[in-house]
Amino acid sequence: MDSIVFEETVNSEVSSSEFVDKQWLYVNDNNNGSYSSQVVLDTTPLANSGSYINWSEAFILMPLMLQFETVVAGDLAAATAADFLGALKSGYWNLLHSMSVEFNNGNIIQQVPFMNVFCSFKNITSWSNSDLTDWGSVCGFCPDSSRSWAYLSTAPANTGTLSASGFGLTNNRNAPFVSITTLVVGTCAAVPGPIVATATSYNVSTSGTQYSVDIRQAWNKGLFCRQTNINYNPVVQVAGLGNFSSNQGALMDAANCSQVFRTFSNAALNIRSYAIDAVIRLKDIADFFQKCPMLKGSTMRLYINTNQCYFQVTQTAPRYDVATGVIIEQPILALTASPVILGGGGTNPILYTSNGLGQGASVLTPLQSNVGAALTAVVNVSVSICRTQFAQMLTTVSCPITSVRLYAPAYTLSPLSEQRLLSLTPSKRVVYNDIFQFSFPNQSVNSPFNILVTNGIPNIRSVLVLPLLPRASNGAGGVTSSSILSPFASTPSSPDPLIINNFQIQVSGKNLFINQLQYDYETFYEQLVSANQLNGSLTTSLASGLVSKKDFQSLYRYYYGNCSRSLPSEEGVAKAIQIQGTIISPLATAVDLMVFVEFEREITIDLRTGARI
Repeated sequence: MDSIVFEETVNSEVSSSEFVDKQWLYVNDNNNGSYSSQVVLDTTPLANSGSYINWSEAFILMPLMLQFETVVAGDLAAATAADFLGALKSGYWNLLHSMSVEFNNGNIIQQVPFMNVFCSFKNITSWSNSDLTDWGSVCGFCPDSSRSWAYLSTAPANTGTLSASGFGLTNNRNAPFVSITTLVVGTCAAVPGPIVATATSYNVSTSGTQYSVDIRQAWNKGLFCRQTNINYNPVVQVAGLGNFSSNQGALMDAANCSQVFRTFSNAALNIRSYAIDAVIRLKDIADFFQKCPMLKGSTMRLYINTNQCYFQVTQTAPRYDVATGVIIEQPILALTASPVILGGGGTNPILYTSNGLGQGASVLTPLQSNVGAALTAVVNVSVSICRTQFAQMLTTVSCPITSVRLYAPAYTLSPLSEQRLLSLTPSKRVVYNDIFQFSFPNQSVNSPFNILVTNGIPNIRSVLVLPLLPRASNGAGGVTSSSILSPFASTPSSPDPLIINNFQIQVSGKNLFINQLQYDYETFYEQLVSANQLNGSLTTSLASGLVSKKDFQSLYRYYYGNCSRSLPSEEGVAKAIQIQGTIISPLATAVDLMVFVEFEREITIDLRTGARI
């Protein structure tokens, strides 16, 4: 410490910038307002700017319209506090299903399905808490709580406490649990006999009063965080009405806040819509952009398939006995049909909130007595690019920005700096990782599997295995879906909490691990904790990664192997990959395995012309 103080005192070096200008430029997509198929982005205007483009800072701006509407007008009244009905799953990259990139008409990133699944793994294992503070709300990334999930094996019914969150795997409770014990019963002089008072007795359960496996122990703080990131409701307090508005809309001009916040809510008789300016950093979705140098004159073309989604849910209110105050029917949340994906995608990017007491969706179906018919609401939900893309929605709403944009900073170097750059580095060799994806559906449970993933891939760097629940194992009866399509589960922002025992990866017949990984501490400490992390998580006080051992054991069960260690003579040699293990689950009848293989690629670029050598 003393030496640093001394050096800072005597240091007289005057720093000067090599750049004389930096401007952010953007290009619009080539879709002309049509987003039912691929989104195409062409960077030719950026290449013609005459400046150096720094692709590691570039990002895609995708205007999204997240929309909730009730089929019966008035169910979602303007006065209803329905700001927390749902949110997008963690990371705006979940709107991307696949992406291919051409560099000067040559492919550099191949089109791989379910790239958002791998992006979620890459970012949750590489981001730090400081990154989360700086960029989490910008990129829609706030990881789901690992201990707040639940599993309902049968169709939702009003006889169980799990039915409020939906079927199968769920992780959609956005508030602490609230329990109701009794109604306050008393007498009134004007009305003979006992009556039920209007007040209700609420008891808030604490984490110290429940079993550690109780669903009331935890709630999904990540979901609530993402909801607050997209919520700005410019309610203006009206004098004399006794409302609890913060009055922010009055000071900040409610009529024009949407032009500043860019993310805002719209409330009408049967609709809540959120215009979200989703920022997707290129370096978060493809390793090439993290490694790419500043380029001048290079053109790229991006082809993106999306996960625009529509689904419909029904929710039924809980009911209590007017005589005793005891809840006799639990709330129910269920799908009416399997979600519809538009744009060539395969996952659901929306998480719909639980209908349980005190949860976000409960405002549509509040607690009812056993006198009269049960209260039921039917809700249409969708997320679309720029404007409502689904005919099933009753109302069409639009974002202020009407096209997808690609932003990138353009740097202008001083003449001496540019001359020095080109003399020292006339060409640049870019070494980066790309991925292959493989799916192995309906794997047997509680018996060993031995799967040949691929016959040969050169320059393998890692293998990632994710267990996922197919439709057959994600609840039985009623309308079900796989976990990656479910609006009630955090998948694919997380894998499904399924155990793979005796895990092994073989590369060209050689075991990657000297012993099969049998225990959680082996799988986490020996492999996962160093994946994508700064300095491999070896430097104390200087690390990244957001998955702890508790998170791994509870939900984020990524099975990973580092395959980058090899002899120089083996570089470029195609190698086969096999995975082995046993999936353990007493309830799942079958499990899907999704495998990603990361491999190394390289290109050489002439920095003078931007041409690929």
